[in-house]
Amino acid sequence: MHRSYSHTRRIARRGFTLVEVIVIVTVLALLMTVVATRVTGIFSRGQSEIGKSQAAKISQAYTLYMIDTGTAPEDDFDLSILTLRSDDGGGPGGPYLPKSTDVIDPWGNPFVLVAPGNENYDFDVLSLGADGAPGGDQGNADITQ
Repeated sequence: MHRSYSHTRRIARRGFTLVEVIVIVTVLALLMTVVATRVTGIFSRGQSEIGKSQAAKISQAYTLYMIDTGTAPEDDFDLSILTLRSDDGGGPGGPYLPKSTDVIDPWGNPFVLVAPGNENYDFDVLSLGADGAPGGDQGNADITQ
């Protein structure tokens, strides 16, 4: 059996060179960076939308609580009262929210009631966004309902 020079050269050339591997890894890293940035932005917008929905639900529940108790809006009202039955210290029609987690925003911070409201006449339900600080933009923006 005699192997020719071209046959052994073809066998040796079957793998990738170091330059080819580096180029492929670099291209994949760039693609993953772009994809990760897009996914993070979509996820952040989704959490903001969930927060807006929760704030609207809390606002409706607090309005029902005020109607049932005949009270006016109170600044820094403990929103967890809305999750209690009337026997446990909630309003007469309570609970106004089904779960204790309904008063927690998507980032794990409690919603806050501000009366009188800055956006609404009587009260605002406020979340400070992902950063937990006033102001911000995009995912860090405050949510007011």
